[in-house]
Amino acid sequence: MENSRREFLKQVGALSASAGLISLEKPINQVGETFVDDKTAVTLTILQSTDVHCQIHPHDELFWENEKTVFRKAGGYAHLATYFRQERKKNKHTFILDTGDMFQGSELSVKTTGDAIIPILNELEYNLYLPGNWEVVYYKAAMQKLLGSLNAPKVCANMYHDLGEDKKGD
Repeated sequence: MENSRREFLKQVGALSASAGLISLEKPINQVGETFVDDKTAVTLTILQSTDVHCQIHPHDELFWENEKTVFRKAGGYAHLATYFRQERKKNKHTFILDTGDMFQGSELSVKTTGDAIIPILNELEYNLYLPGNWEVVYYKAAMQKLLGSLNAPKVCANMYHDLGEDKKGD
C-alpha cells in the first residue's frame, strides 16, 4: 500500500470530520468507534505505537499482575505487523500512527545509526509518524535522512529547520 499525500489527506479529512461527531461524554481514543452521518456509517479504527525503540524481536518485559511481578515475552515488530494486518483486514478504515522513538534503543540501531529500522517501518505501512524526543539522537542530518526515508507523512510541531539568517524552513 503506497501512502501518498493524497491518501493521507483523505484519511485525515475523514478523521477530522468524524472527530466532530464524537460525543464528549465518550472517550475519543476508543477503538472501533462508529461515526454516523445522514448518508453512511463508518467505523474508524485508530492504532498508535510509541516508544518501540527498535526492539525488533520479542523480549522479556515486566508486568504487574495480581499484585505480583510477572515477566513474559512482549514487543517486537513481528507482533506489530501481525496485529496491524489483522486490524486492517477487519476494518479497511484503520489509521495507524507511530508517535516516536523509532530509531534508538537497540544495538542494531546504534551500529546502523537507525538505517536498519527504515525498511521495517516502511513494511508496516504506517499512515503517519510523529517524531519523538529520541529521534535527534544521531543529530539533525541523520534525523532528517531517517524521517525522510519513511514512506508515510510526518507531522512535527516542536521542531523547525533553521536555514540560517533568521530564516526557518520546513
